[in-house]
Amino acid sequence: MTGAPERVEETISAAERRQLGVHYTNEAFILRTIRPLFLDVLEASLAAASTAVALRAFVERLLGLRFLDPSCGAGNFLVVAYREIRRLEIEALVRLRARGTVLPRRVRLDQFCGIEIDERAANAAKIALEREAEAGELEFVGPSGVAPRITVGNALRIDWNDVLPAGRASFVFGNPPFVGMAWMSAEQQEDRRLAFEQLDTRGLHAGRLDYAAAFIARAMTYRERHPVRFAFVATNSLTQGEQARSLGPLLRRYGYRIDFAHRTFHWASDAKGKANVHVVVIGFSRGKSSPRRIFDYPDPRGEPVERAAKNINVFLADGPDVVPRKRKTPLGSGYPAGTKGSQPTDGGHLVVEPADHAAVMADPVARRYVRRYLQASEFLWDEPRHCLWLEGVRPEEIAASPVLQKRIEAVRRVRLASRTPSVRDLADKPWLFTQIRQPSFRYLALPEVSSENRRVIPAAFVDPDVIAGNKLITFPGADDWVFGMLQSSMFMAWVRAVAGRMKSDISIAPHLTYCTFPFPTPDAKGRRRVEEAAREVLAVRETFPGKSLGELYDPRRMPEELARAHDGLDRAVEGLFEGGKPFRTEADRLRALFERYATLSLAGRA
Repeated sequence: MTGAPERVEETISAAERRQLGVHYTNEAFILRTIRPLFLDVLEASLAAASTAVALRAFVERLLGLRFLDPSCGAGNFLVVAYREIRRLEIEALVRLRARGTVLPRRVRLDQFCGIEIDERAANAAKIALEREAEAGELEFVGPSGVAPRITVGNALRIDWNDVLPAGRASFVFGNPPFVGMAWMSAEQQEDRRLAFEQLDTRGLHAGRLDYAAAFIARAMTYRERHPVRFAFVATNSLTQGEQARSLGPLLRRYGYRIDFAHRTFHWASDAKGKANVHVVVIGFSRGKSSPRRIFDYPDPRGEPVERAAKNINVFLADGPDVVPRKRKTPLGSGYPAGTKGSQPTDGGHLVVEPADHAAVMADPVARRYVRRYLQASEFLWDEPRHCLWLEGVRPEEIAASPVLQKRIEAVRRVRLASRTPSVRDLADKPWLFTQIRQPSFRYLALPEVSSENRRVIPAAFVDPDVIAGNKLITFPGADDWVFGMLQSSMFMAWVRAVAGRMKSDISIAPHLTYCTFPFPTPDAKGRRRVEEAAREVLAVRETFPGKSLGELYDPRRMPEELARAHDGLDRAVEGLFEGGKPFRTEADRLRALFERYATLSLAGRA
């Protein structure tokens, strides 16, 4: 493959990459897109062509194909697509020659079209394609006087039909810019708005879809009544959480189905300053197509495991097209409510930092109200932090405490200066947290945000005299069964699919993750197995005194004993779902979960 694209890629700075969403592609990843889109079918057709007539028909079929990459960059996708189509043509011509029929090579560069906003990259794409054509002329001379059709322009604003009429297009594919909401320029925000403006997005909250999704929107309006098939690379966040809750219904509204999907894998670029993102590949079309295929990645940096699928939903699971709806209560009886911890909104004055702890404890009144205080960081890393929990404090106690007087007055001023009316209203009770949700008995806690690299989101039981902050999710009265479920591979598969993201970290919300989880209905034996396995996990943790949850669940240093205990817990929980046996892949887990969710939904319980 020519080095022209890579040389151009290396001239683009990190800042430009972030703004443009530029993440160039190595060849193996390009093939993950174009193989299931068209190359596998074409190779099978060529293999089945056993006569000169069939081989000539195959060559004619190649000549009728047209390809469009609407975000072609320096031409990586188009170069590989051209080379593979030319390879198939030459193989057919060689087999025809062996049968006494000599034909010239006829696949043309102008069958390959691209749109690119950056003129440097567009020029590189043309050069790369032309050099690839020259490299293939050792045995069969190709058509002369033709050039690839690369258009410089903003693909979200120009009409793709001006580049390649939809009626002639066969396949549209590429790697649209990965620009998150936080990084979009004003122009890109307008690009995105214009792309979705052409679709009926009422009730779908399309405003939460990212820049790459705008290319899917343009693809949907480009196709009209023509049987074009599409495949795009996108960050995995597009098929998770809130974005998936918008994209899935949008695809269904316009009659599109997902034909194949590469689930999350690690993206690597051949260019300097490599991208460090996790991506998916989504192939979609409207109408009938070949059998659906899912490629799963037990190791995101490794090779995929392929399996056939009956249906691929927006979460890229082999399951029904359901999108979990927000719920206030768990999807099962007897489960505790999940809620965020208490929120101080205090400017830091009700929180006692380690540097201030001794001074506060020296105040004989204030010390009676000092409590251990946990936000996510303190919970995970066992960091020392406290707060003043002043429920029930008497006015005379405040008057007798210089520490309390000073801190409470500071809170009052902070709240009075707030732009939020509800916060200002609570300036008359500055000794209390603005939102009090502290359990009165032992509770299970989870951090609201956790690294996606951990095997589980670590949970632990906490005594009620320890104050849970608003960055923790609490489950008052949870038992070993609930602990086991929330620390299982099944719950984590669900969370990774439906939870939101904060950057790349998992951000859980009880109404979307815990309350929608399709809990199994165990018999007494199955429940006992989960409870025993959960207690084993807790017991193994106790053998590592002084180790925080963050250390124990570091994916690079997780103790083997703890990993084995979690293996046992996973087997116990997975045995309660479809088939009663452990699942091989995350895709298998999600299939069972979505099917159970759909069953509960049909029964009116979801």
